[in-house]
Amino acid sequence: MRKWSKDLIAAEIRRLYRAGVDLNYTAVAKEQVALLRAATRYFGSWRGAVEYAGLDYEEIRRYRIWDRERIVQRIRELHAQGADLSWRHVSTQLDPQLAAAATRWQHFGSWSNAIAAAGLDYQKIRRYRAWDGPQITRELQALHAQGVDLSARSMERRDLALITAARRRFDSWERALAVAGLDYQHIALRVPRRRRSRGRKGAPEGPGVDRDAMDLP
Repeated sequence: MRKWSKDLIAAEIRRLYRAGVDLNYTAVAKEQVALLRAATRYFGSWRGAVEYAGLDYEEIRRYRIWDRERIVQRIRELHAQGADLSWRHVSTQLDPQLAAAATRWQHFGSWSNAIAAAGLDYQKIRRYRAWDGPQITRELQALHAQGVDLSARSMERRDLALITAARRRFDSWERALAVAGLDYQHIALRVPRRRRSRGRKGAPEGPGVDRDAMDLP
C-alpha cells in the first residue's frame, strides 16, 4: 500500500493535471479512489487537496472532455487574446490540459499539428532559444518526469528545437539523455502499444547500428 503525505498527494495531483487527466470529484471517485481517500484524510476534502497543489479548483470542477473541435476552438481563443502559444509555455503554464489533449494520438498527435489545424503558422508561434547544456539536461529530466516519449522520432515532432540543440551540444541524442541520467536503450527501444499492433517489418537491428540515426521510436 502506498504511503501518502500532503506533499506526495499534491505532487500526484499536479502530475495527473499535467497529463490532462479529469480531476473533478466525480471522475476521481471512479478512477483515483486511493488518491481521493488519502486527500480526504489529509486535507478534509478533495477541494482542499487540489488547492494545496496550487491548482484552481473551479477550473478543475468545470473540466470538459476534449475533442478536436474543442482543442482548435481553445487555441483560437488564446491566440485572439494574444497569448504565448509556444509549446513550452502552454504545456507548463498557460493550459497544460490543452497541451496534453492536443498531443494525444487520437486528436492531433503533436502540438504543431494542433496549431496548424487552428489555421495558425506554427513557425511563427514556436520560440527558438539558445539552449545551453544545463538547460537541456533540466528540460529532458522534466519531460521524463512527465512521462513524455523521449524517443528521437517523437521529439523531432514534439520539440525540434530541443533535440537539435541537444545533438549539437552533446554530439548525439543518446549522449544528451545519458548526461540527464536517462536510459537511452530503454527509451529508444520502447514501442507504443498502438504501433505494436501494426506488426514489425524488417530484420532486427544488428550491432553497430546508430539507433539515433535510424530514428527509432
